[in-house]
Order: sequence, then structure tokens, then C-alpha cells
Amino acid sequence: MAASVRQSTPFLPPLWTALSCLFVLLALASNASCLPAASSVTMVDFTFDQHRKRMDPTIVTSADGTNTTVLNPSTNEVIAQGPATDGGGVDFSVPAIIWLAFVFTVGAPLALAGIRLWRVTTGAGVGLAATVCVWAAFINTVSAQGLSDLVLTIISLAAFAIGFLIGVLNIGRMAGILLLGVLGGFSIGIRIVLLRPGLLIPIYVANWFLLAVFMVIGLGVMLYRQRFGLVSACAAVGSFLVALGIDLILQKQSGMSAGLRFLFDRNSSHYLAIVHLGYHPPLITQILLGVSLGAIPVLAFAQHKIFRGPFRPTSTEFDSDSMSFTEENVALNQEKEPETRTATPAKGSLLSSRFS
Repeated sequence: MAASVRQSTPFLPPLWTALSCLFVLLALASNASCLPAASSVTMVDFTFDQHRKRMDPTIVTSADGTNTTVLNPSTNEVIAQGPATDGGGVDFSVPAIIWLAFVFTVGAPLALAGIRLWRVTTGAGVGLAATVCVWAAFINTVSAQGLSDLVLTIISLAAFAIGFLIGVLNIGRMAGILLLGVLGGFSIGIRIVLLRPGLLIPIYVANWFLLAVFMVIGLGVMLYRQRFGLVSACAAVGSFLVALGIDLILQKQSGMSAGLRFLFDRNSSHYLAIVHLGYHPPLITQILLGVSLGAIPVLAFAQHKIFRGPFRPTSTEFDSDSMSFTEENVALNQEKEPETRTATPAKGSLLSSRFS
């Protein structure tokens, strides 16, 4: 079984690269049929059913087109709207620079040597999962006034610090490995979903269903073949963060940042700035998404070849290449058990003592 897995591994890099190129071609071809912009009329109902949220507000635009209001369709009350920067800052403001430093600091080591960093890798798995959850919770619940970008950035990074500390400790090692597998699949799914304007699938909820499938696949790979899952997840998460950093430099908040906000943010106070404006990725963003997907098998194979030792720096008698997650845990537990051997007297000494 292990031999068959090793034999099939060389075919995975060209397969991933071919799929990445296919997704990029589909995304570029869809530019000709992207969603039309909403016209400025007196009363415009939001008709993009593919971007459903908790409620479908009504957009009211003044006759001269200078004032736009969002109304609750059930109560006809005005829904106050906020800027919806979601902690990303504007251009190269302080929050934007902090996020730039963060994605490169975490992403580059994972992409290049995640399989060798052990505690740093498990800490990053828990920390990144906590960051995503805390950030998504805040942007979907704040009011129109909201929080300043700097405050939201500090809160998100504080969540990463706490999660990183938990993942570094022994109690968080297993959680870090499993969460890294989930994040690996999640990062691949996000890039595929963000390739097209208005997201990959016209129905908004269907995109999240696709992301859930990728997360389950990432978790399953990590459970079934831990080393293959680790190098793949490290390469996937690391390449995603590095691509996000490059896109922030080139496109600022109008590229992948806008796509992430469009995917995660369904706050009614951000409706006008997020859902109504839609998501229209620039060409350079689509190229970066495709290139980062194609880089996953290359980075994973490079880590596998360069760092041949086991993920945990403890020598075992098992081959780490063919070992599953459960098998390695059993091996590690066996190492921890003290060797208790009762000394048995030799047969000759027993005879001599009997006849003495």
C-alpha cells in the first residue's frame, strides 16, 4: 500500500498544475460574461439571487444618483452602512502594513520548510484557525460605526498569538496538525472560488458547500497519510499567504482582499460596500491565484525531498513516509512507555543453588 502511494506521488504535481491552469482559463474566459453593474434608478431591487444573505435589502437611489440608501424590506427602515474595510486598512496604512508583515512572516516559512518546523507549524495551524474565526465573527457582527481597522487587526492577531501558544504546547499538537489539514483544503478551495468574478458558483451558499468539501478532504488526507498531508497543507497554506501578501502590494485592497471580504462578510451594515458592489478580481489577482495553486505540488514535493526526517523530531522504527496519523501516534506512545523488564536468573544459577 505504501509503495503504491509512493509510485503515484510523482503524477500529482503535473495533475495539480494542469487543474490550476484550467481554472485560470475558465476564470479569464468568464470576464466577458461578468455581472452587469446596477443602474441608478429611483427604486432598484437587488436581484442577484446568487449572493443571498440573511436578508435581501432594497437599494434606493436618489433621482440625481448622489444618494443611495439601503432599506430593510420587512420594516422599510434604513439600514445604516459602514465603510466595510474589515480591518484591512486603506492603501498602505498601518493596519495594511501589519497584515503584510503577518502573511509573509507566517506564510513563507510554512511554504518553504513547514514539514521541518514542528512546533512552529502546529502553532501556526491553531493560530491561523483562531484568526479566521475571530475575524469573521467580528466583521459580521459589528455595527455601521464598527471598530477601527487597527483595533480589529490587533484583536485578530491577538487571537493568532493565543492559538499559536496553544499549538506550540503538547496539548495542542494534535489539534494543530488536524487544523492545518483543514486549513490546507480551505486555502485551496478559497483560491478556486475567488478565480471568477462574483465567486465561482452563482449561488453564494454553494461556494461555502464547496469549501466545506475541500476542508473535509484536507482533514481526511491528514488522517490517512500524515506526512503527505503535512507537506501538502504547509505548501497550500504558505502559498496562499504569500500570494495574498504579493496581491496586497500590487492591488492593495481591491484584489484578493476584496474577494475575502466578499466571501466572508455578510453584515447588513456592509451590504452596500460588499454585496451590492460585488467582486470583480483584476487580471493580476487571477494570475496570482492560479500560480499559487500550481506552486502547491512543487513546494510540497520540494519539502518532501529536502526534509526527509519525520515531522516530530523523534526517531522511531517506523517509516514516516508510509505511516498514517494513527500509526505515528501509537509509535510515539510506545516510545514514552518505560521499558520494564524483570531480570530472570540464568538456568545454570538455579541448578547450582538447588544442589548447594
